[in-house]
Amino acid sequence: MDLTTLFELYRRYRTPRKSVRERRADERRIDLWTRFLGERKDPMEISLREWESFLDARLSGAIDARGRPVPDDNRVRRPVGHRTVEADLKWLKWVFNWAAKWRTETGYLLAHSPVRGYEIPREKNPRRPVATRERFEATRAVSDDVRMLVPYNGERRTARSHLSELLDRANGTGRRLSAICTLRLEDLRLDQGPHGAILWPADTDKQGRASLIPITRGVRAALDRALRERPPSDSTHLFPSPGDPAKPVSRHLADKWLRKAEQMAGVRPLNGSLWHAYRRKWATERKHLPATDVAAAGGWVGPESMQRCYQHADPETLLRVVLGTEER
Repeated sequence: MDLTTLFELYRRYRTPRKSVRERRADERRIDLWTRFLGERKDPMEISLREWESFLDARLSGAIDARGRPVPDDNRVRRPVGHRTVEADLKWLKWVFNWAAKWRTETGYLLAHSPVRGYEIPREKNPRRPVATRERFEATRAVSDDVRMLVPYNGERRTARSHLSELLDRANGTGRRLSAICTLRLEDLRLDQGPHGAILWPADTDKQGRASLIPITRGVRAALDRALRERPPSDSTHLFPSPGDPAKPVSRHLADKWLRKAEQMAGVRPLNGSLWHAYRRKWATERKHLPATDVAAAGGWVGPESMQRCYQHADPETLLRVVLGTEER
């Protein structure tokens, strides 16, 4: 079986079970690995040399995210970090592990993973900055002043952007930006719980699971404001795109709004993070609570990745740990 056939079977049987974002990532990585290894490559013949050559090529920027060669020119090559390459290598391992377990009438697609034992590089010092409460308050104080153009009676008028509500959701729910941006009116359950709840849909969850999660008083207030001030529209999206109300606002436009607000607030950009810094803030502020419940509320599949990548040490907690029982 060649690589093209294997990828086609994976695309047919495994990819549809993933979220929209992951399906797009699958298509990109299929292009990437097909170009690098070749359409007719026998997966069982992938060598350690090829594995390490891919690592070098991606890290140096010699190939782009779809496996296309990039000229040896510092002006056009864009080296990537270890985490980016790690994700691409892990994906290929997952495909081969799936193939080694997927049985057809004639047997398993692969006898075993051809890259088992091949090392995956890890970033020794990953950049995972955490937003502070002061940063949120300073940015939120000016977010109402970030504007957008919206359709109105056949024309376009300026209106307050969705940034304030997006910030309030990120700060109050711990959810990924893409999940927040794609919320629909039908996902709201405002009559449940003390302040209402949100039914986070399965198609925006990395594990494909829907979850009904209560919301805070602050998130409810932001929801009420958004519903009260929404411009007339037939859109079912809670945050419709200003250019096309039939679509949700894109995370790229939300990024642009947040950068604008941070500039207006006079806060320095965080190296290596934008919205994810607020997700880390949310998780870190809840270290004193049961990790399983924090992970479920914030949309993580389990506490392991949340604790490893999102919850950080902070000065107050460190001091309490060091002092121990001395002040009791």
